Amino acid sequence: MAGTVRDNAFWDEAYRQLASPTRNAWLIENWGVPSLDYPLYDMALVIGPDDKSLLHYRYGKPMDGRPSEYFDSSFARLVERARSPDSLQGDVHAAFIGTADGLALIGAARIRPFLQGISPPDPYVLIFGKYLDSKALNETARKFNLRGLQLTNGRVEGTIAAPLKDVEGNSVGFLSLPSERPGTLSYERVRPLLFGAAAVLLLLIIGIGMIGLLSVRSLAREEARARQNSLHDHLTGVLNRPGLAEYVEHLAIRDGQRSAGMGLYLVDIDGFKAINDLWGQQVGDKLLRAVAARLTKNLPLGSAISRLDGDAFAIVAWTNASENAAHWLSAVSEVFAEPFTIGRHEIEIGVSIGVAEAVLAGASFHHLLQQAEMALHQAKHGSGDTTVVFSPDLEAQLSEQGKLERQLIEALDRRELKVAFQPVVDACSGDICGVEALARWNSQAGPISPEVFIPVAERAGLIGMLGSQILEEAIAQGSRWSELQIAVNVSPLQLRNRYFAGGLKATLDEFAFEPHRLTIELTEGVLISNTDQAKRSISELKALGIKVALDDFGSGFASIGSLRQFSFDRVKLDKSLVANIEHDAQAAEVLAATINLVNAIGIPVTVEGIENRYQAEFARQAGCHQLQGYWFSKPLSKEELAKRFLSP
Repeated sequence: MAGTVRDNAFWDEAYRQLASPTRNAWLIENWGVPSLDYPLYDMALVIGPDDKSLLHYRYGKPMDGRPSEYFDSSFARLVERARSPDSLQGDVHAAFIGTADGLALIGAARIRPFLQGISPPDPYVLIFGKYLDSKALNETARKFNLRGLQLTNGRVEGTIAAPLKDVEGNSVGFLSLPSERPGTLSYERVRPLLFGAAAVLLLLIIGIGMIGLLSVRSLAREEARARQNSLHDHLTGVLNRPGLAEYVEHLAIRDGQRSAGMGLYLVDIDGFKAINDLWGQQVGDKLLRAVAARLTKNLPLGSAISRLDGDAFAIVAWTNASENAAHWLSAVSEVFAEPFTIGRHEIEIGVSIGVAEAVLAGASFHHLLQQAEMALHQAKHGSGDTTVVFSPDLEAQLSEQGKLERQLIEALDRRELKVAFQPVVDACSGDICGVEALARWNSQAGPISPEVFIPVAERAGLIGMLGSQILEEAIAQGSRWSELQIAVNVSPLQLRNRYFAGGLKATLDEFAFEPHRLTIELTEGVLISNTDQAKRSISELKALGIKVALDDFGSGFASIGSLRQFSFDRVKLDKSLVANIEHDAQAAEVLAATINLVNAIGIPVTVEGIENRYQAEFARQAGCHQLQGYWFSKPLSKEELAKRFLSP
């Protein structure tokens, strides 16, 4: 339960959705509806800072009444503990709590971004619950071969009982198993025979002894099987997180291993959620089994395989002086070099890998795991199929990044980010015809470049909040400038939000801003990351009357075919195309040819990065429609823009 709550509560997307106007729909889709048939929880709740329930679902349907009426009084104390500041470091609180439908195991944690040290502005708590009903008990008994498992109110004579604790540590019930006594059972079986002939007495005694011995051995085997199950992942059969920790700690104290080194490799499957969404959870589960089997079969001796959670695997490798991270990384990479055949599907997967190494004699598994998780976190923010090896520099970098993220959260909470406006002029008349809205952050330590804080916002799941604030301020200000076109750059992460167009329409309506005056600028990366989704999002925007422009054309991989496919209203050429054309004839020819190509398919062209008169005149004569750059104006505050360009 704790692992399930942790995986869902410590999630950048979930934290981002708390600030979204469509958060309720997102909570229902991702946590409420799955409670219908999800094996790990039957109920899902999200409690806000005011103790109001944003989500209250049971078996896939909304629940009537308040949580305080359904749960006993210890539920409120569990929520309070999860909400407390002491829970910001990743604590998950779990306890057995009484409900109107019987006893349930409840797990609770504060929703926050993945990176440690970032505290949400408001304490929202995610709660999952699993009923201890007959179905759950029977499934547990079957899975772990615990015959006769039952829930009792107290200890019952002749049973082994494990207490179930509430929030305060008080017993609210017991899981009880019959305590089979081999000698007594054997005696009951042979008692009718004791009245037989004395000649067989010795044989009966020997039989009793043999039966007792077999029963003891059977109990020992069952105990070993139960321990095996508790340390192994039930889906793949490899070690689970507790099993791997015990394995490492055991080997770390063995004399024969003290001179060895240990490498921990965290392997996360890229795009696993997309595989689940496309082909279903059954295919996803089979893929995880296939990955575990191939790792177990193909990795060299001296390694241990574990599935930590979800699509993340861990590999512990014992190394000597002749082996290093490169040696083992090569072995891991070979495992994923060939596609996996799952039924009729040939699935090629990439992996992100985080690596941490230590001398075994001084190794702490949990410390090493923390380092490997830092490296994996960095690797997952790459372009995919990326490996990062932990180093002290990485730890310092992540610490600095965490500090900047905390400052950005506070700045967004106080709405400290401002909008600067850079004029866009008509190439023929030189008159201002529009502006591009640009995010600016003047922190207490001084200005921070968008090239620094925009990637930080995307990694921390804050780009939706940041983008919404910039769009809102640009539209609010633009509504005061009659007929002036406003362009705003939108990140790929914002565009992937299915509710983006609806939220933008609400903002336009709020400020009575005409949709045709707004242009959303997209970078080339949007076209490649998910073509179908990009088409849908662009179509939704254009249906509202909003224009869509392709930004930075010529700096990457977008082609003329892409311009036709997505029906852009405008193309902005990257500033690299105009740089140095006054000194480089070939660069000038490339710029002119690009403008002609875009004009040939009927799309207006804007050239940005204009820094002198020659560049402006050349672009105009080449057929460019609009110009932008420091030659005309640097980005200005709304007051400076109005004074310089909009005053009568």
